[in-house]
Amino acid sequence: MLSIIIPCYNEGNAIKDNINNRVIPYLKYKNIKYELILVNDGSKDNTLDEMMAIPGVNVVSYTPNRGKGYAVKQGLIEAKGDYILFMDADLSTDLKAIEDVIQFQKDYDIIIGSRHHKASVIVKKQPFIRRFIGKGCRLLVNMKFHFHFTDTQCGFKAMNKEMAKILIEKQQIDNFAFDVEYLYIAKLNKKRIKEIPVVWENDRSSTVSPLQSSIKFFKDLKIIKKNKEKYYVKS
Repeated sequence: MLSIIIPCYNEGNAIKDNINNRVIPYLKYKNIKYELILVNDGSKDNTLDEMMAIPGVNVVSYTPNRGKGYAVKQGLIEAKGDYILFMDADLSTDLKAIEDVIQFQKDYDIIIGSRHHKASVIVKKQPFIRRFIGKGCRLLVNMKFHFHFTDTQCGFKAMNKEMAKILIEKQQIDNFAFDVEYLYIAKLNKKRIKEIPVVWENDRSSTVSPLQSSIKFFKDLKIIKKNKEKYYVKS
């Protein structure tokens, strides 16, 4: 079974439509056995009400807002699948990426979508300032953690349940840098990681401040680096 986690913050305008009319029909059409875990990360709108109106999903909700990393972790705790993925509520990553997860899931511990993979298709680009900051973040992250990834921050990632257990135990970061933390934990413990191409479309309605989120991101990178010894799994 595939567990799909969708963290949500103020997604009341779209979450029910996206799940009922896009996600569930796709999964049924592909004959995928699944569970859907929707995490309401302290939304201030009607997100929780909209979630509760969707039949057949597992809803996790709490207040106040804690950050995307915290929301994903709550989903991992609830997940019962053999393989687990999380993706953004706006479905900016095309659902066909799920097919790659199914194809490669036996051979890799963690699979990450990459908007900068040579085979990826970008339907709508982010504004220039976001692309500029994103490029700087990629260069810094790869140098700081000795990565060779083309994209650590794409909101589409998947893992097997053994990897999920490790992340639940080791995760310290609640905000956007949690993606880097996940990959660092996997690298330190010599887990098999694969980047896959995606079809991706920028969400123009995003209200996340690139400057404020970048400042917090850089602070969290320092914390991740300091936590290195805590991330190893004892044999």
